[in-house]
Amino acid sequence: MQNILKFSLIIIFALFIFNIKAQPPIGYYNSAIGLTGAPLKTALYNIIKGHTVQSYPLWEWYDNTDLRTDGKIWDIYTDNCYFTYSADQCGSYSNICDCYNNEHSFPKSWFGDVSPMNSDIFHIYPTDGKVNGIHSNYPFGETSSGTVWGNAKLGTSTFPGYTDIVFEPADEYKGDLARTYFYMVTRYENIVAGWETDDPSGDAMLDGTSFPCFEPWALSLLLKWNAQDTVSQKEINRNNAIYTTVQHNRNPYIDHPEWVTSIWGPASGITNIDRNISISVFPNPAVNSVHISLNGTINKPIELILFKTDGTNVFTKIENNSENVIDISKLPDGVYFVTLKIESFFKVEKIVVLK
Repeated sequence: MQNILKFSLIIIFALFIFNIKAQPPIGYYNSAIGLTGAPLKTALYNIIKGHTVQSYPLWEWYDNTDLRTDGKIWDIYTDNCYFTYSADQCGSYSNICDCYNNEHSFPKSWFGDVSPMNSDIFHIYPTDGKVNGIHSNYPFGETSSGTVWGNAKLGTSTFPGYTDIVFEPADEYKGDLARTYFYMVTRYENIVAGWETDDPSGDAMLDGTSFPCFEPWALSLLLKWNAQDTVSQKEINRNNAIYTTVQHNRNPYIDHPEWVTSIWGPASGITNIDRNISISVFPNPAVNSVHISLNGTINKPIELILFKTDGTNVFTKIENNSENVIDISKLPDGVYFVTLKIESFFKVEKIVVLK
């Protein structure tokens, strides 16, 4: 019995250690803390650039990055195809569920099909071969009358600002793909401005800049998807697997989805929030307590998050008041950040604790 107990404790400890290693190392995002807008995006670029480049295709990694709990390969374009890791790799195909292949969710024609983008697994998902072909290099979008393929649709855009053909994934994966696109324009900030083209068969979502990177309609779409479909455990697991075993970099918008809003702004359609909300933090430096005063129209629950410079959450509280007091008497001296979160709207301020 004691041996069984010892073995169980060893297993639990090993899993604990693995989970620690699967998270960003302490200080991974230090240089990004407290920044907003384009400077934050650039700081994230400098953190995640220079990843370990793998060879395409990426078959060898999918049993680690994209394996479902039932042992089948996770396909974000279909729900009813049950692909086995090694046995169902394409190959030729004629119908949905024949086999799966490597899908460049960010079409490779947009960046010229060159390294390292063409083998960056963050945007290359295992998907049904047939539906992958249907996606082609059409932009993501929304369509009310498209033809259904798996759990996706292809048809004329009904999203404001774009009227051509779009490929619409299922609602439960729209946030995944939005955060993938935000990753791509961040990881390749140094060259993304050269990917835009006027060729009708080329990209339709990029605007030829390094910031904001996206056409207005496309940015509105991705912000909407990011807000509506929040980070899932699937994304967290995939992010961890890619970091620990494949590329050794991370998608920061999975670790910190609030940074999407901090860089590009909130999604449209959020009501009763004054976009000019300001935060007053006093005294600062502070000793025992700090007052947080909010100025602007809110009418929504407020989430206040205090965290260290390494990203560690000190505490979170939900308030409905514009005046708040945070007890910092037990905190050691140092620099902290307080985030004000109202739905998908964020503000960040620095606090110095000095006793």
